Amino acid sequence: MTAPADAAPIFLVHADDDKTVAPLDHSIRLYDAWKKAGISAEMHIYSRGGHGFGMRKRDLPIDTWTDRLRDWLGVQGLLRH
Repeated sequence: MTAPADAAPIFLVHADDDKTVAPLDHSIRLYDAWKKAGISAEMHIYSRGGHGFGMRKRDLPIDTWTDRLRDWLGVQGLLRH
């Protein structure tokens, strides 16, 4: 897998127990491709969350993924204050 030359920074969130989307190694390869191309990439892997966890709260660590996204967007300079 190779990142396009004009690829934007990427933020990935993956639930390891997702049975719908490709295995975790596909997300890892995507992350690695961005890093090898020198493009900003961040990935968070949660053990539980299933497929389509979205923004609903279920008392799982994955519930905070939107906080991680907000932090990342701030570091990227993509948030207005």
